[in-house]
Amino acid sequence: MNIKINRIEGGDGPFEIVWDKLGIPHVFATSVADAYRGMGYAAGYERLWQIHLSCAYANGEAAALLGERFVQQDAFQRAFNVHGGQTGLTESKGDWIADAYLEGLNAYVLSLEEIPPEFLHAEVEPRLFTRMDIAARYRFTSWFQHKSWTEKMVLGRLMATHGVDYFSNHVLHFSDEDRALINDLKEPLRNLDPKMIQLAYPEVNVPSFSGSNNWAITGKLSSSGKPILATDPHQPHSLPNTFFYVHLNAGSWDAFGAAFPGVPYFMMGFTPDIAWGLTTGFVDCYDLFVEEVKDDQYRTQSGWKDLDTQEEIIEVKGQSDSSISIQKTHHGVLLEPFMNEFGMSGSQKNQYQTSLYWSLQNVPTSAGALALLPTAKSAKEFGEFLFENDVCPLVNNIICVDKDSQLERYIATTTPVRKGVTGSVPLPGWIDKYDFNLAMPDQLLVEKNPISGFSLTANNDTMGEEGEFYIHNFPTHNSRANRIRDILSQKKNFSVKDFCAMQLDLHDLRSVDILPDLIKVLEESEDEEVILAARLLGEWDNSASVDSIGACLYYPFLDRFWQRKFMNEILEDDLISLLPMAAPGLNRFDIGSFLSPETPWVDHEELLKTIIQNEMRTVVDRVKLSLGNDCSKWRWGNLHKIAFRHRLNKHKPWNKLKIGPDEIGGSSTTLGMAVHAGKGPGTINEDEVPCRVFHGPAYRLVIDLADPFHSKFVIAGGNSGRHDSDFSMNQYKAWLNGDFYTLNLKREEIDEHLIWEFD
Repeated sequence: MNIKINRIEGGDGPFEIVWDKLGIPHVFATSVADAYRGMGYAAGYERLWQIHLSCAYANGEAAALLGERFVQQDAFQRAFNVHGGQTGLTESKGDWIADAYLEGLNAYVLSLEEIPPEFLHAEVEPRLFTRMDIAARYRFTSWFQHKSWTEKMVLGRLMATHGVDYFSNHVLHFSDEDRALINDLKEPLRNLDPKMIQLAYPEVNVPSFSGSNNWAITGKLSSSGKPILATDPHQPHSLPNTFFYVHLNAGSWDAFGAAFPGVPYFMMGFTPDIAWGLTTGFVDCYDLFVEEVKDDQYRTQSGWKDLDTQEEIIEVKGQSDSSISIQKTHHGVLLEPFMNEFGMSGSQKNQYQTSLYWSLQNVPTSAGALALLPTAKSAKEFGEFLFENDVCPLVNNIICVDKDSQLERYIATTTPVRKGVTGSVPLPGWIDKYDFNLAMPDQLLVEKNPISGFSLTANNDTMGEEGEFYIHNFPTHNSRANRIRDILSQKKNFSVKDFCAMQLDLHDLRSVDILPDLIKVLEESEDEEVILAARLLGEWDNSASVDSIGACLYYPFLDRFWQRKFMNEILEDDLISLLPMAAPGLNRFDIGSFLSPETPWVDHEELLKTIIQNEMRTVVDRVKLSLGNDCSKWRWGNLHKIAFRHRLNKHKPWNKLKIGPDEIGGSSTTLGMAVHAGKGPGTINEDEVPCRVFHGPAYRLVIDLADPFHSKFVIAGGNSGRHDSDFSMNQYKAWLNGDFYTLNLKREEIDEHLIWEFD
């Protein structure tokens, strides 16, 4: 079917959007600008509400759209200039792409003859979008992906209260200067108000962190002789999908990628010349400062200075505006007075208060940043486009490889270059040397043409002790990264098929590390059920497959976070009870680390063993309630299931946008990644999934630059956000089964579903 549409105002000429039978739009135009106009128009058609909502979050306008419960969030973000309004926009060489995209997006908005149902449901009308919206979306990505300052707050208070030695063994990076600071700031750190955690996590619930796997090889390791890249970004599963997928063509130029709806930036993608992918970098862009405050002044190394004051007016849906008073030092917002505005704290007049530094707060950015990436002809040029005025508004690890096997990895971010201290704990605000400079692009090109022929990232500490400053202070465990490295080190001839299989791999290296110590403790028990658990875990092959028996015990045991009970029983500190929800990056609490000879925990070895054995006994009892007494019939898939739901599925017309639950393998530490929540085994409600998977690969993509017009690809759900589309859930079953589609980019090979012709 062909549908004719009026030419977009400002367009260069006629073009067409060809929708294939997978739901992917292919824009065929005579100019790159028109290709982006088509991308904007298609994104508006498929994801207009998602774009509108995302802009409201990024601009600190969620309360105006959704109501009073977002006032605190809006005020906090606006205080930190997340929207960029306080610094304004810089000019960019990529602005022409942003403008073309906006022309297409806004042309769709103007073409609407009736208000879409999501807008009717929210009682708002669609609006036009601007460069400021695009820039705010980039800045918001940096702001929300890794809130490392809560880890610093929790760690600083715990160390100051109970001693450094209790926790230094559980931190990735910790220096002698960090230790000295804990001692120097002991009293103010002991009095840090834990309620500030609610500024980062208002409901103090398990946060939804992004994650990903990403790796690439040069031609010397591939069967085709050209580079291959694999990427599968991890996001909370949702309908619609987090990303919008589109192919752009302008004569000899082709680009395919995944973008956040509403921005012209391909976060991951490829052209015939280059391929790139990214992971959440767990980059530490925050610092927490202890400030000495007296009346309306704060102490600096050169004397006392006046606090800056700022008033934010927050529009609230259905209510009068809220006026929020904000106080700042040169580091950032004072948290205690801010909390006092919302009745969260009465500590505004304390001598010591806490300010929060965010690396982009006073740094202007543009709408055209990142837009030029798909026009790069080489990995080197890609790296040059990644930073604009030495700034990158992201917090990601990005790998780019070109057709000539030039391979580069960047920490794509704007972050402090910390000296002496690692950044793991709060800093004194009155010492100038802790006002660090920001990193330059050459400091963030961290890997170039590695001798191994491959590069990889998986939310791990990619730097270790290399480099002149620490970048990742609270990353995830390195098990997924190590699994990628192990596989890539096993042979010298990889194919696309090999990389597809790697993305589905369920071998859990984290369990390989943990189980020997755990089984040893369990075997010392006299409880028959605990001994049964030791035997079943000893027989487990460390695969999180749906048929696994050992996984039925191992993962529910980890979910109980026995470490919290152990630490709290010794230290009797309520702050520990908030772990890991309030500081998810504090995650290095293993049996071996507790029993290390240099830690005080080792004096409580018997208590540790008792708690572990008791917790495992509870897990065995609960698994039997859910799966029966015959352990030979236990299956991880019977506990571990996934379901997708549209947020409005309880309302028409979205009530059909739901699928599942279906059994699924994997864990947070396998390449076939699946993060679960839920009440765990032991529930008998048939409608409740004990271990409900809510987070994993939003899509999977494998590109061989020997044949970039036929990549392997699959979406976790579909590419549409419309309730009336055939493409909102059409790829779910293939994704769940581990299947891939061939993504055809050549015009004559596209299996057409619909064609839009723009005159």
